[in-house]
Amino acid sequence: MKKHSIIKHTPLCVLTCSCLLLALGVQPTMAQRRTDRSYVRSGNRAYSDSLWHKAEIKYRKATDMNPANIDAKYNLANTLYSHLVTDSVPSEQFGEICQEIIELYTAAGANETDPMTKAAISHNIGNTLYLRGLFEMNARKEGVKQTYAACINAYKDALRAYPADHETRYNLAKAKAIYNAVPPGQNQNQQDQQQQEQQSSENQQQQQQEQQQQQQEQERDISKENAEQILQALMQDEKDLQEKAQKIENQKNRKLEKDW
Repeated sequence: MKKHSIIKHTPLCVLTCSCLLLALGVQPTMAQRRTDRSYVRSGNRAYSDSLWHKAEIKYRKATDMNPANIDAKYNLANTLYSHLVTDSVPSEQFGEICQEIIELYTAAGANETDPMTKAAISHNIGNTLYLRGLFEMNARKEGVKQTYAACINAYKDALRAYPADHETRYNLAKAKAIYNAVPPGQNQNQQDQQQQEQQSSENQQQQQQEQQQQQQEQERDISKENAEQILQALMQDEKDLQEKAQKIENQKNRKLEKDW
């Protein structure tokens, strides 16, 4: 187990592939076992020389050749973690790499029964979550408190498997301190802002709908008013025509009376 550093992973641990494969009920051919183990050995040499990219390639080839190779997954997770710690990783990739590391460690420990190995895996998961929490705080992302809660649980799992690990206990105390220091409303403020923006957008849409409705009602009122005006004009024209017709009729009657 590592000592006195929260960001260094457990030293590379190469387990016996054949024993692990038999325990998992996997019986690949001799050629396959030699091939993926050869990639693991090459990856181990690159890892020892801090050649993270080369080691990553070798371990990935080993997992491609034999997905049941627990050593390759565990050592690949260690390599990616070292890459995060020692190299400059683009911020948009940081979270994805952390998630892959956690998934690799989880897969490596799925069927593990050795307490020391289980403790090492849980410890390293806690370290990865610790790093991700720092990244989320610096980037002002949501979920910081949830990340450190998961980090604390990982360290607790490690202590359950190996209670004598004082470094895990130290890391747990540091994670708890950060968890307690994160204001409960830190992420809530961002959520409130998003809710306010959403509410503002909804209010704006509602205002636009109301304006459109008012405009439509005004257009209907105008159309109704125009129709009434047209009807009144037609009625007036009809009245005028009737009056003219009546005058003509009266004039005819007076003319007839004179002829008599």
